[in-house]
Amino acid sequence: MDGFTFSPELIWAILGIVLLALELVTFTFILSFFGIGAILTALTTWTGLTPEISSQLGVFSVTSLLAVFLFRKTAKKMFAGTNDRVPEYVGEKVTVLKEIPVDGEGVIAYRGSEWIAFSDHTESISEGSKVEIFAIEGIRVKVKPVL
Repeated sequence: MDGFTFSPELIWAILGIVLLALELVTFTFILSFFGIGAILTALTTWTGLTPEISSQLGVFSVTSLLAVFLFRKTAKKMFAGTNDRVPEYVGEKVTVLKEIPVDGEGVIAYRGSEWIAFSDHTESISEGSKVEIFAIEGIRVKVKPVL
């Protein structure tokens, strides 16, 4: 058997296929663009447009980076799904257990537990009042008065 050697276009094609396969496992939305760059480099090398390694690396770099910058955001939106759902706690009506002063913290009851609460409201919110959960920021719950 004669010695089999890998041609540059075959090496680029194999690299491209490996990167595309890795993308299917990782979902990073980066590897696929480098895989496409490698396959385009294989094509330009096969057609004789990039016979030298320096021109091959140039084509690979430019096509890969251009693809990343132009298409990554679109690809993530198309394939990663969206997180546009409103969290289940938003809009929940709860009772104030300890007054929530202006620019201060109070306590609310939510799902059987006491939570630290704060508000952007211009007046303090008295104990026993009903408030609506607006957001959870760390371990504190942002609320607004129920009008």
